[in-house]
Amino acid sequence: MNDFPTNAQDVVAVLDSSFAQVFPDARALKVSISRASKAMEHPLETGATITDHRIILPVTAELSVVIASEDFRAVYQQIGELFRRGELLTVQTRVESFPSMLIEKMPHEESADMIDGVALALTLKEAKFVTPQFSTLPPSKVARPKDSDTVKRGQQQPTESAKQGSILSGWFK
Repeated sequence: MNDFPTNAQDVVAVLDSSFAQVFPDARALKVSISRASKAMEHPLETGATITDHRIILPVTAELSVVIASEDFRAVYQQIGELFRRGELLTVQTRVESFPSMLIEKMPHEESADMIDGVALALTLKEAKFVTPQFSTLPPSKVARPKDSDTVKRGQQQPTESAKQGSILSGWFK
């Protein structure tokens, strides 16, 4: 028999691509959403440091869930399958939806204190995808030999002025 309250309101729902709730038999206890950014700092010649822009990091959600004893094997396997496939999920909280989240970590605890269930601390992370854009480049101008240092000129011998100007020229006569 399920000892967890069945009429309690869920704190969070985890939804698949068709907006069906995944692992509904796992009772969400709490969710912690983390939005962070990284400030880019650069040193100056004076020794000071400037911050000129920042990068928005992917959103992470730490979801604490408990699975009842009669369901824990099937529900744990379902969560494990979502983890292995890397399926993109939507985390729906009371205040906002977070799409394109995948299960990054799924540690769990088993102890004698919690004989009637299993506690999981899921970490979901936002996946950001980039679509490459390709375009054609204009034809390059033909490089003039004097502007290029990669022109095949054969083996070259140093000139007399280059030999005399060398620091090591006196050692190897």
